[in-house]
Amino acid sequence: MRSEHIAGRLRRDCILIVVILLMIPSNPLNAAEDTPDQRLRNAHSSFHEMMAAPDKGIPLDLFNKAECIVIIPGVKKAAFIFGGKYGRGFVSCRRGESRRFGAPAAIRIEGGSYGLQIGGSSTDVFMLIMNETGMNRLLADKFTIGGEAAAAAGPVGRNTSADTDVLLHAEILTWSRSRGIFAGLSLEGSTLRPDGSENQKLYGRDISNREILEGDVPVPPAGKQLIVTLNRYSGMTGEQADVAQGLQNGRVTLQNVHFASGKAELTPDSEGTLLKVAQAMKDNPDWQVRVEGFTDSTGNAASNLKLSEERAESVANWLADHGVDRSRLTTKGYGEDRPVASNDTEAGRRKNRRVELVRVS
Repeated sequence: MRSEHIAGRLRRDCILIVVILLMIPSNPLNAAEDTPDQRLRNAHSSFHEMMAAPDKGIPLDLFNKAECIVIIPGVKKAAFIFGGKYGRGFVSCRRGESRRFGAPAAIRIEGGSYGLQIGGSSTDVFMLIMNETGMNRLLADKFTIGGEAAAAAGPVGRNTSADTDVLLHAEILTWSRSRGIFAGLSLEGSTLRPDGSENQKLYGRDISNREILEGDVPVPPAGKQLIVTLNRYSGMTGEQADVAQGLQNGRVTLQNVHFASGKAELTPDSEGTLLKVAQAMKDNPDWQVRVEGFTDSTGNAASNLKLSEERAESVANWLADHGVDRSRLTTKGYGEDRPVASNDTEAGRRKNRRVELVRVS
């Protein structure tokens, strides 16, 4: 009898310890920074880092089909006999015919588990809401993942590799990026619900997720970079993502931009790539870019230098004609200098006849 009493007290003490630990911030010095504005910046950083990793991001074809995206940076999970998870993040949905992402609405994830486990982790969680049914669930008071809404683990990489039937029937596709002890995060049984207190802080008034996601609410300042980045990837193909990411990193070679032989006139097949460049520039209005032209070593060096300058100008002018502020673009020609391949072969000369973009700010 005494042993049962001791065991009962031990169980209660364990539960009390877990509750206290879950309530204490992991880093009290950073607790003051745990604001909606900071979480929006964290959401942007986690999404950008995931998509920027070569062949590791959410497949672009699935991202383009999704109605909404949920990003919850730093979901906390802790366990000692009892387990629990909790996180606050944001959802953004597409609007109108343009299908551009709109203002973010605050959301929280909650869930628990029971079992013999011990440890803790912080995990970034990403969810794609694939259809209107899933979107309508987001507008409700709350819903359970895997219960009311069919969910599946999403594939990783540029292209879809998961079972097509699973993707067709799932309302929600989920990804996670773990930074802690646990290798992954199960979302089965977790609930998603609107976070009204966060919305009030962000928008300065009581406002529902439905009004934010379906209305024409301006994006709060702290969320602008997130929405810009979501829209930068929206509608992209693999090539367009490479162009945008190259500029994000500082330099990109325009592989499919060509000119008439010996001239600065762009050929029609160049427009597809240049349209992607123009969109990336529009999505990032603070970027200043230098257009650099290069030729092979065939002919006179002075003529090659002049031709490379004219070709760089031709690209800059095309971008300006398609909505990019010309003051954001400078040009420079290098002629046959700085070859990237041997000029002794046609294949090498073709590589040396190129245009590169350099982001200068």
